[in-house]
Amino acid sequence: MNETAPIPDAAEAAALPAQSKGGASRALLREIAETVALFVVVFTVARFAIGNYSILGQSMEPNYHEDQRLLVDKISPQLFGYNRGDVVVVHSPIQDIELIKRLIGKPGDVIELRDNRVYVNGEPLDEPYLPPGAYSGPMHGSARWVLGPDEYFIMGDNRSFSQDSRAFGPVTADKIVGRALLLYWPLSDLHIVQHYTYKSAGPR
Repeated sequence: MNETAPIPDAAEAAALPAQSKGGASRALLREIAETVALFVVVFTVARFAIGNYSILGQSMEPNYHEDQRLLVDKISPQLFGYNRGDVVVVHSPIQDIELIKRLIGKPGDVIELRDNRVYVNGEPLDEPYLPPGAYSGPMHGSARWVLGPDEYFIMGDNRSFSQDSRAFGPVTADKIVGRALLLYWPLSDLHIVQHYTYKSAGPR
């Protein structure tokens, strides 16, 4: 015996499109909500992982200039550490500002300033990024530092016009915000930040 599927009456037939539209609307709203939630998560992670900083002063000239803007990687240095020669953003230990400097010494290093050169663990650093006539000598008397287990030595490239570890001493790891990643403003200067690798000074 053949069975025939029931045929919806007129009221049921009229309700089907409305139910279909309602389901589609709910699905669309759910998709929008999920997209917004994903955006919020990505934005929050990005804000935590990447910082945006403006260069103040002339202490990193001729390589970096005042009012240029940098994106800074705050995560990978926490996982893999810093290297000598890195361009870093540091909370000033004496002012409520961020400084852009070059990392010269790591925990355990011996830093010496003599003959207008920087020595790390007894080896003179090759520093081709310095401007002509830069003064790499000491400030306020100190010319030798033995870095503790949580200390870093930072200096500006424009040594004659830089307040750095020569003036305020080594900085601790919690003062270092991160490693410069990208110079993005002005657009005419856009480039990935190049970190210098020293040929001497021992293991990185």
